[in-house]
Amino acid sequence: MIRALAAICLLLALSAQAQGPRDSPEVVVTLRDSGYMLGDLLDEHVRIRLPDAMHLDAESLPLPGRVAPWLEIRHAELGSRDASGSQELIVTYQIFAETDEAARVALPEFRLKALDGANVVSVIVPTQAFLLSPGLPATLTDVDRELRPSPEPALLPEAATLLGALGALLLALAAAGYLLWRYDRLPFLPYAPGPLARLWRRWRKRRDGDLASDEGAALLREWHAALNHCAGETLYPSTLERLFQRAPFLAPLRERIETMFASSWNAFYAPATGASPAAASVLSLVRESADRERGVPC
Repeated sequence: MIRALAAICLLLALSAQAQGPRDSPEVVVTLRDSGYMLGDLLDEHVRIRLPDAMHLDAESLPLPGRVAPWLEIRHAELGSRDASGSQELIVTYQIFAETDEAARVALPEFRLKALDGANVVSVIVPTQAFLLSPGLPATLTDVDRELRPSPEPALLPEAATLLGALGALLLALAAAGYLLWRYDRLPFLPYAPGPLARLWRRWRKRRDGDLASDEGAALLREWHAALNHCAGETLYPSTLERLFQRAPFLAPLRERIETMFASSWNAFYAPATGASPAAASVLSLVRESADRERGVPC
């Protein structure tokens, strides 16, 4: 009986000893340990395996700031937990030290907290060493290491500079003018004028007093022809509605066009019912219609 109890106790002790490491956190630290100089960033990768019941306390992660006169933590990023229960913590440091020759220096040790219900387990991240290289060759003297003022800016020749700026300005204006003309945005020089714009270009230099009676009639006939071209068919008082369907840009001028159309129609086909519209009114309507046709803001 005594031997059996001793064997049971021994088995329990061995089981507890074997189970203990599996229930405690495991920490593996890796980093590139050479090739660093003044101002470089250094990433320390800490892989932590925790039991299923444990999780890391995010408030225990290292905070940004100086941890040594020559070393600063920039940020710490904790990854998600994988299927094996491991998490990776990446701590980024920046080096503020300069050395005359290559030297091996160490990152500080820090502690994390792992929570298991109400219990808190300390997770120690051990110190790691890396090789810090000099930024300047060792053969430089103290005079060579002194800071020197920046050289004075070189003076540019004034005439050549002004000539180059003027040439660039003229080139930019020419390119802008071409683009405005190509996309039909110049009211005085249309790229692809429509029937109303062509009519206005032919008559824009005339004045009411300069027009004879036959010229006024010719202006009205050309105006009707331009409207027919916009509508794609010959217009009559009964079909004038189709003009505004096929040329919606004339909708803001609809009332004036309808009035002018009726008056001119009567002047041609029923002269006894009313006088011919004044040439100035026709020219004004042609100008505004041409602007609407070309999309010029009114």
